[in-house]
Amino acid sequence: MVHEAVPKIELHCHLIGTLNAELLRRLETTGEQLLADPERLRPVGFEEGPQGFADWLVRVEHYKSADWRRYLPVLDQHMATLCRQGVVYAEMMISPTMFSRDLAEMVDQFAEFRERATACERGQVQVEFLFLIPRSLPDDLIDKDIARCVALAETGGICGISIAGLERDRPVTRFMRMFDALKDCGLGIEIHAGELGGPDEVAEALDVGRADRIGHGIAAFQDDRLIERLREENVHIEFCPTSNLKMGAVRDMACHPVGRARDLAMNFSINTDDPGAFDCDMASEFALVEQAFGFSKRDFAAIARNSMASRFAKKLRYPDSTYGCAAPDRPEVARVLTEC
Repeated sequence: MVHEAVPKIELHCHLIGTLNAELLRRLETTGEQLLADPERLRPVGFEEGPQGFADWLVRVEHYKSADWRRYLPVLDQHMATLCRQGVVYAEMMISPTMFSRDLAEMVDQFAEFRERATACERGQVQVEFLFLIPRSLPDDLIDKDIARCVALAETGGICGISIAGLERDRPVTRFMRMFDALKDCGLGIEIHAGELGGPDEVAEALDVGRADRIGHGIAAFQDDRLIERLREENVHIEFCPTSNLKMGAVRDMACHPVGRARDLAMNFSINTDDPGAFDCDMASEFALVEQAFGFSKRDFAAIARNSMASRFAKKLRYPDSTYGCAAPDRPEVARVLTEC
């Protein structure tokens, strides 16, 4: 398929969402103690929607409270998978609760986490991290998380934050002082909006959240004026096709706005969201849009360029043809990176 000839960049993936039965079984063979039963870790089915995803989260409940050391072997396995699929750059959302609440201890722990994560890259795929801030975060924790994000921004630990959760939970206006503080630190802001809510949530993410990127953004395509604004302001949209199908954000692929976004030359990427939960990977997501909308090699190259230009981490560790495990056979890698 034509998408196999261009590098892939992923900007929307939750680390906990990479867990699946196959990955856990591989970890088990290395002697790693598992916190979830691979025999019970079935993915979310079609038609199950948000409740199906909530049930999946119950099956990985113990990983929700696990610390950063537990995630290193998970991250290593997932990064090997990214390399096999031709992914050259990825940003992943992780929970601040993986680290100590003490600010100094957190900075030290994250430094070790970052060092070990870089070793897992094997010089083939660059992985950066965003702190995931739930919309339901209690008010008394907002200032504490601001301090944590600022501390890691100063050390280069994280490149941005992501506001996630059901839009009906809480408005993003609660986080205005966080957005102001983090913008001043140069951190990128990604907001999940327009997945199960309406176009108003997308507009709020832009007006109040000062979002650099919109996660999902499906509902934006119900409003022509909002589409035009996204185009004019060159806001990046992170599409997650299989997730959008299984969560009920779209009825079928024919209804997915990714084809329209391509036709309008909008700025967007293709991502997995939670590949373990939704039983997908970057190769299958790219194949899905290619089959549904006839994306060409030129289309995928434009997606790669737009995705790289919209990344939050500006420094590239592998900016030449050493990027990617098949770089000698894929000169597009170096060209895409050079143009970005």
